Amino acid sequence: MRSKIQLRYGIMISGYKHCRYILARIQSEDHPIVFLREWEDDEEKGHCTYYSLYRSSMTLAETDEILDYLKKGEKRKANAVFKRYFKVDGILCECVGTARLDDAVPDEWYDVWKEMKFLITSPRDHSGYYETEVEEMSCEI
Repeated sequence: MRSKIQLRYGIMISGYKHCRYILARIQSEDHPIVFLREWEDDEEKGHCTYYSLYRSSMTLAETDEILDYLKKGEKRKANAVFKRYFKVDGILCECVGTARLDDAVPDEWYDVWKEMKFLITSPRDHSGYYETEVEEMSCEI
């Protein structure tokens, strides 16, 4: 059977250029996950993009508070509250490319990861609030 996953996520651009946090929440999991995209412009190495994926120790109420600020367009408040609440509760992967990040996303999040992947890996900075329903793929045995 297939089911729909309600996905809410927000993208926050950090204080320095090309660093973005993506906070994601789905109703079927009791914890949010956080993606970090860091982009470096090194004169010797050229452009390098790194991704990290964290399980966050934030509660769902704290996550919803941040996402509600983003939904209302209050990005500065969302950033401030995110910095106050965010604590790493297990690093799923750190400083990897997109191919490795695909492997690191937990199975229960994989269908929603595919929905978010374009905005996370895009070279342009996207910020704000996003909400959608994702059809969960099921494995027939």
